[in-house]
Amino acid sequence: MSDAHAHTYETLRLYDRDRYLTCLLQPKDYRDDMSALYAFNAEIARVRDLISEPMPGEIRLQWWRDAISTMGEGARANPLADALLETITKHDLPRDAFDKILLARAFDLYDDPMPSRNDLEGYAGETTSLLFQLSGLIAGAEQSSLLAECCGHAGVAYVIMQILRDLPRHASRGQLYLPADILQQCGAEPARILDGEMHEGLGNALDEMIRLCRDHKAKADAACDALGAHVRPGFLSLCLIEPYLKVIEKQGFNPFKDRVQISQIRAQWALWRGR
Repeated sequence: MSDAHAHTYETLRLYDRDRYLTCLLQPKDYRDDMSALYAFNAEIARVRDLISEPMPGEIRLQWWRDAISTMGEGARANPLADALLETITKHDLPRDAFDKILLARAFDLYDDPMPSRNDLEGYAGETTSLLFQLSGLIAGAEQSSLLAECCGHAGVAYVIMQILRDLPRHASRGQLYLPADILQQCGAEPARILDGEMHEGLGNALDEMIRLCRDHKAKADAACDALGAHVRPGFLSLCLIEPYLKVIEKQGFNPFKDRVQISQIRAQWALWRGR
């Protein structure tokens, strides 16, 4: 393993444990490549946590756009970028997909509300769905409408799970990824959520988000099965969605008091069974 790839695993271990565990079960032929892709995602996903105002975040995202568009020309040494660029070259990954991901991630830097379910699905499509597409290509999938369908549903399901897990952290900094139309439909009051208050409307909204998550995951699983077993490693992280949803569904669950977590053993078992 190169020093650059050692850095990608360490980045994942620190900032995205689930995908770190996923990488450990990837086929050896492209395990390091998956770690580079996922570490890139972990790095840009945590930009909001590293800044106090949007502009420095925009600069960080632009640095990545420049590094990928020029394939490192003129970029300062960065082991994570080196590993990612090597992976892009090795698998001939579409660079415009990374550009779209980085552009969409700018939404994370601001406190704008998520207007609707359609907007949430669009955000997921431009971020995590594209990440699944790139994972699928590394795993050997061919570009096709079936791959696009699988990645589309997988991205929405995974993003919803992450939104539910990170609700307290987002609310504490004035962000709400729960779609406004779902909140209105369920009688959930955004101001009360931002204040960290559990109430009936929020409970209804969580139930609706769980239902939506499972619907997309079922469609993603069906499409993934149709793609073939050799592609499954690119979608292995989907196996962790259900264990997290079951935590949220426990009676009396309060997102502001109860942590949405599963043990490492349980996560590894879910991933092992899903291989």
